[in-house]
Amino acid sequence: MISPAESPVRVYPSTPRSSREARDFVAGALRRAAASESAVDDMSLIVSELVANSVQHGDGGDIVVRVDPHSSEWYAVTVCNGLGAQRPPVDPAAWTVAPADERSGRGLGIVRQLADEIEVTLDADRLDITCRRRR
Repeated sequence: MISPAESPVRVYPSTPRSSREARDFVAGALRRAAASESAVDDMSLIVSELVANSVQHGDGGDIVVRVDPHSSEWYAVTVCNGLGAQRPPVDPAAWTVAPADERSGRGLGIVRQLADEIEVTLDADRLDITCRRRR
C-alpha cells in the first residue's frame, strides 16, 4: 500500500503513446492503494482521456500526471499541461459527449460522467484538471 507521504507523479511527453502510459501508471498506483477494479477502470479512463486532450490541444510541452490515493473519501488524479492556442471549456458542466456521427468530442463528456468531482484551474499558460472519484 502507498504511504501518505508518497503521491505518485509522472511526467510524459506530449505524444499519443503517453495516454496509454499514463493509464497504466494510474492503474498501478491505485491497485497498490487497494482500490476497487471499478475505481481503477474509471480513473484510468479519465486520465487517458485527459492526457489525449493534452496531447491534441496543449502546447506540446510535458504533461504531468499525479495520483492521490490517500483520502479516505476520494481517489484523485490531476493532469497538468501548457495551454495551446485553443482554450478548453473550463466549466465541467459544459463537457458533453458528442453525437455518434461526430468524429471526436467525447472525451471530456466521458470524464464528466465518470468523475464525482472535477476541479479545473486555468492560469495564463497552464491548465490543471483534478478529477475525484468516491471510494
